[in-house]
Amino acid sequence: MPCVFCGTKDNLTDEHVFPAFVGSKLELKQGSCKPHNEHCSRFEGEVANATITARHIFGIPNRDGQIPSAKVTVEIEGMNVDAKLRPDGTVELHDFVQQVKTSDGGKVRHGFFTTNEAAERFVQAGKKRGERMTEVGLPRDLTFQPVSEQRPLFAFTQAARRTAAKIAFVTLAYEYGIDFARHVQFEQLRKYLLGQDEPCPIRIFSNTDFAASQLRTPIQHSVNIHLNTGMHKGWALVTLFGGISYVVELTASYSEAESRSFSLYYDVAEGKVQPITLYSEYELIGRVLSPATSFEDHRKLDEQWFAIIEKYCRERGLDVFRISEQEGD
Repeated sequence: MPCVFCGTKDNLTDEHVFPAFVGSKLELKQGSCKPHNEHCSRFEGEVANATITARHIFGIPNRDGQIPSAKVTVEIEGMNVDAKLRPDGTVELHDFVQQVKTSDGGKVRHGFFTTNEAAERFVQAGKKRGERMTEVGLPRDLTFQPVSEQRPLFAFTQAARRTAAKIAFVTLAYEYGIDFARHVQFEQLRKYLLGQDEPCPIRIFSNTDFAASQLRTPIQHSVNIHLNTGMHKGWALVTLFGGISYVVELTASYSEAESRSFSLYYDVAEGKVQPITLYSEYELIGRVLSPATSFEDHRKLDEQWFAIIEKYCRERGLDVFRISEQEGD
């Protein structure tokens, strides 16, 4: 079979339907050539880096089965210290130096060090500069309350949009075959994926009916596709982490004799699943492409995603809260 992106039969690799970083093991065998696999990995990598905290909280492993450590902030002796929270719940602290102003206009440097050797180097360097040093020890038993945040703004980037478009495109090939996905009717979407100068065929959205159409969790990803022969158009609804949703225009020149519809649901814990849904793919597309939908609205998207995250976290005893609008939600 040829590469779904360019048609070559050389250096073929397996292509993930959903990216490996979201916990997916579903693959289009020999689906892409190595150069285009690496091309997609670059924009997927941007999204992976932007969702480390979410993937840590939800316990989503990467292709190697590793759950990422999350960047957190812990307060020690009045200092906010950057740290990492490992998947096993332990906190990895780092050496930290902070300069603060005193009430009389002077400056004081506070340091926190994880080893005696690092602390001693800091002390000796300060003494050489003629600084007055005061060593303060910490109690042996410290209780950490690590805090981290995950904002949904990553979902509006071109990298996230291309990731959603790639999921929709590869899902077409997974369901109907590579030759079908390579048809000229999907050429604009393919060119967009390859970084060519094509209009972005993707919009992010929030819709109450769509969100309630099935039980959703942050470890579930889905694609709903409808190709309509009467309208000569095709769309895909792509959802990541249960509530980050995009509508992708697959084609404006659908030329098959019959309409096609199908859905693909992937649960990280269970693998590919087929849940009970309230609407058909055609009905879902109709509801999303309606005045009831909010497009490109980060606050509405935040509301949609947070409701899913909050339920998931509360059930697992995790404290979760929304950042206020004043803090830039």
